[in-house]
Amino acid sequence: MYPRLSTGLKQLSPLGMMASAPAQAMDEASSTAGLTQPTALDSTPVRSEQAMRIDALLAERGLFWTLPDDLAEKYQSDQAPARRRWMVVSAVMVAVLVNWLLLPDFLMVPDTFDLAVRLRLFFYTPVMLLGVFMISTLRLRQNWIREWGMMFAGLLAAGITGYLSWRSQDALAGPYLVSLIPVIVFANSVAHMRFWPALVLDLCIVVMFAAIWATKPDAPLVIMIPASLTMLSSIVFTLYGCYTLERDGHRNWLLRERETCLLAELAQANERLDAMSRSDMLTQVANRRHFDEFLLHTWERARIDGSEIALLMIDVDHFKAYNDRYGHPEGDACLRDVADALKRRLRRPGDLIARFGGEEFIAVLGGTSLEVALGAAERVRKGVENINRLHAGSATHAVVTVSIGVACMRPNAPHATPAQLIAAADEALYQAKARGRNQVYAFGAHD
Repeated sequence: MYPRLSTGLKQLSPLGMMASAPAQAMDEASSTAGLTQPTALDSTPVRSEQAMRIDALLAERGLFWTLPDDLAEKYQSDQAPARRRWMVVSAVMVAVLVNWLLLPDFLMVPDTFDLAVRLRLFFYTPVMLLGVFMISTLRLRQNWIREWGMMFAGLLAAGITGYLSWRSQDALAGPYLVSLIPVIVFANSVAHMRFWPALVLDLCIVVMFAAIWATKPDAPLVIMIPASLTMLSSIVFTLYGCYTLERDGHRNWLLRERETCLLAELAQANERLDAMSRSDMLTQVANRRHFDEFLLHTWERARIDGSEIALLMIDVDHFKAYNDRYGHPEGDACLRDVADALKRRLRRPGDLIARFGGEEFIAVLGGTSLEVALGAAERVRKGVENINRLHAGSATHAVVTVSIGVACMRPNAPHATPAQLIAAADEALYQAKARGRNQVYAFGAHD
């Protein structure tokens, strides 16, 4: 208890006759800004569903490991900006590559060189430039359109080479099909095509190679067989690299997602710990530390705007006798009931209820006059009495009751301090108990 004040305070009569108007005013008072009442907390760490799911996916192994559809869609969405940029670069590079193949066109199938110039320079290059424009400006939302569009661009490049070989009557028209290999290597490695579009492209090129070779019976086997083996080897090796690159990209993305989840969980845990450090674990109201911080914060705000601050200091009557008779578990339950009654009857978000120590509670009511605070205190007193928790050890009442001391100050008044306000509420509580308990008593300071 703070030292009892005997001078410099204005005494008000006990409030057995307080009207209901102050209580109604308290209910209708507007919320005040500031720190808020602590809520019930669980100290058990909580892993998010997403984090546990990611852990399970990362633990999986297997040749055909892949992301579930929803995560694959999110991965594509997250990677879309970087993917678009690389697609633009790849489109420009493949346009250059296709025109660079004019050199083998001229050397191996010179009879179709004019057609090659038209197809490569005046057809394929404009198509790729149009693709670059669409990718960079339209921002296509469907990821599959971009990926399969890239496959179509590779297939078109391979188709030009196959068509020129099929049309040519030159003796090297068959070996000329080796020009398909750069298209395969570029699509699977440089362009970073997704595995399934790359697989479809490579199968189409193999079929094209075999079909055109069948139309060239004079093609030298000593060249065609090594060429076909080289092409198949290039497909196998680059497809494997394509698959592992895509898989590693997925797993690295999952690792980043897990890190994001872990950081979110850590932030949530820190918030819970901070709230727990401000909460009384038994009654789930604020603790003394939170009360001290809140009172100083509210005091400074009231000093600036000229409003009043009221304190309600609440003590459970004959609580030691209750503990001695019913035991500490029941004593703890009694304190929880009292705290719940306080929370039900002091409902403004800007107010604070705290456990001041032992069986004492304290409430800070910002922007509240003494009259309104007295009405709120009377509601609290009646609320606790109406719990009807038996108290056979009480010398004055058959049920658990509380005594309440009320004090109100204006922080911008001369010599007013938070310590004086607490001392005034403490002295009022002493008077309430001295006058028979289960009542409200108030002191107010001169403004």
